[in-house]
Amino acid sequence: MTNLFKYTGFIALYVMLFILLLFTSLQAVVYNDTYFRWHYVNHEITKTTGMNIDELMVVTDKMMDYLIDKRDSLDMEATINGRIEEVFGRREKLHMVDVKDLFLGGKFIRDLSFVILIISIFAMYMWKKEWLKSWLRHLGVFFIVAFIVIGILGGLFASDFNKYFTLFHELFFNNDLWLLNPKTDILINMVPEIFFFQTTMLIIGLFIISIGLVLALAKVYLRKHSI
Repeated sequence: MTNLFKYTGFIALYVMLFILLLFTSLQAVVYNDTYFRWHYVNHEITKTTGMNIDELMVVTDKMMDYLIDKRDSLDMEATINGRIEEVFGRREKLHMVDVKDLFLGGKFIRDLSFVILIISIFAMYMWKKEWLKSWLRHLGVFFIVAFIVIGILGGLFASDFNKYFTLFHELFFNNDLWLLNPKTDILINMVPEIFFFQTTMLIIGLFIISIGLVLALAKVYLRKHSI
């Protein structure tokens, strides 16, 4: 029974670590002004939106503040094609309500996973050092599984991004508000499909790097404790 409890707990902590690293990688990419500016410049988003780069960055900052609940609404104006206009229409704002719920839900899950991981690792360090060493020794096996999962997902997105991007929206949204019109909706012109493809690949890359760092730290700890 003790071993069953221990290894069930180990698996739960591995899953939480997976979630923590993945969501942290996502937030590191998405909450990055430099990345957005690079995207806007390299894909000539100023032309498709009618906004200059400074206006785009202001709108982006306000949009990201909204997603992390620092703003109550997406009501904002900007100079678009030489005229001051409301940036987002009703459909875009309604869609972003759903996106905000996803972002806040993901942030809550990540933060909860972090807290549980820290408490569990500290508890093992203080009272069950052999359990901690065992958990760290098996990290490699877990991350092989993680690599396989991420590799499959990355391969699917790379092979037919539009198909799996659509599937993602159909799974996580119970409406069609995400189907925006590039002729009338600024949002889809700010972040077209290429943005989401690049962002997905960057998140996967950063996630893999974070796995390497965690494994390196685990190896250092185990060496230090003569394992």
